[in-house]
Parts: sequence; structure tokens; C-alpha cells
Amino acid sequence: MRHRTLTLLATPAVLGAMTVAVPALAGISVMPTAHTSASKCFIAHIAKHRIRECLVRGPRGLRGLPGPPGPRGFTGKTGKTGATGKTGAPGKTGLTGPPGPPGPTGPEGTARAYAVVNPAEVESSSSTKGLVPAQTRNFAAIQRVAQGEYCLAPSPPIAAAAQPAAVSSESSYSASEAPGLVALNAKSAHCGAGDFEVDTYEPGKALANGYAFTIIVP
Repeated sequence: MRHRTLTLLATPAVLGAMTVAVPALAGISVMPTAHTSASKCFIAHIAKHRIRECLVRGPRGLRGLPGPPGPRGFTGKTGKTGATGKTGAPGKTGLTGPPGPPGPTGPEGTARAYAVVNPAEVESSSSTKGLVPAQTRNFAAIQRVAQGEYCLAPSPPIAAAAQPAAVSSESSYSASEAPGLVALNAKSAHCGAGDFEVDTYEPGKALANGYAFTIIVP
């Protein structure tokens, strides 16, 4: 009776060890339960007693080290280029805005005197005839002293002896609207000391009338 009591009080761990180590021990046998997997629970026969024992899951073990990376796979083939999309429609052109207001009149130019000369109206006596009024400033008179030679009198204090002038040919007032050659005579050989002398030439030839010109005193 004493032996039986000690046997019944054996711990499950001892029973498990006895079941694995000495399955042929007299009076002990192990059988799986009818409703539980054999790997978890079992019936132990000890002497004449049936004892149901179940294995208890132990704590989770440490996580194993990661294995080395595998070799890199081959690069796949490049896919085909997709079709080009349709070109979008051009945007609409914006409407042109209305013209802005005229800007203010600019400051007066720095030229002290200028004139456009119409040779058909110039006379042998000094006058304003031949000076185009809308395009003349600070020239008081003009005269033709010889074939193709003109003397222009500036308004004081401008004087030909003190500063030069620039001259150029003009076609719209010239005979047959054909420009000639125009030259400034800086010495004013055929005019007064204060006048500007301008000589006009037929291209490739001598002095000639009928060729318009412009003059400006900067």
C-alpha cells in the first residue's frame, strides 16, 4: 500500500522521463488518449491505475541567426517601349489688348540748329525761302550765291566760325527726287564769316543746283 501511494504522487515530469527511458518497466504502459494527439497527451498505467498526462509547451527558444543572403538573381529583360501618346491640342491664343495711351512727349533734342533745304525755292538774295518751316530751327535765312553754293545764316549766338555742322543729301525735295552729293565748306569761302556754306554736286560731276540737303548744328 505504501508503494502505491508513492507511485501516485509522482510528478508528471518523472512520469514522462520514466515513459521515455524505460517503457518496458513492469506495471507501466503508455497509450495515447482517444481524443488528443499522441504527441501532447497520453495515459500512463502505473500498477493498476490509469493516469492521464499531458505535455506542457515550454517557453519559446531564442530566434536563430539569419542565414547568409542568397545570390542575386538575373536581371530580367527590358520591356518594350510603350506607344507615344497623342499630341495635345494647341492652346488658344489670348486676345490682343487695346493699345495703351500715347506716352508723354520726350524732351527737346540737344541740336542747337537744324534745317531741311528745298533748293527750288532758294533765291539769290538772303531770305527764309527754301527753309522748310516745320523742319527748321535756329536758321534765320538762306541764299544761293553761285551754282550749287548756298549760304545759311544761323540765329545768334550760333556762328559757323565757332562750331562745325553736319550735312547730308535729301531726296524728296531734290529734282526728279534724285539725291546729289553734299559737302560742308568749313572755311565758308563764298559766304560771310558767320554763315555756313554748303555745296551740292551732281554725282560724279561739278557743282549743280536742284539737290536738296539737311544741315544740323549739334
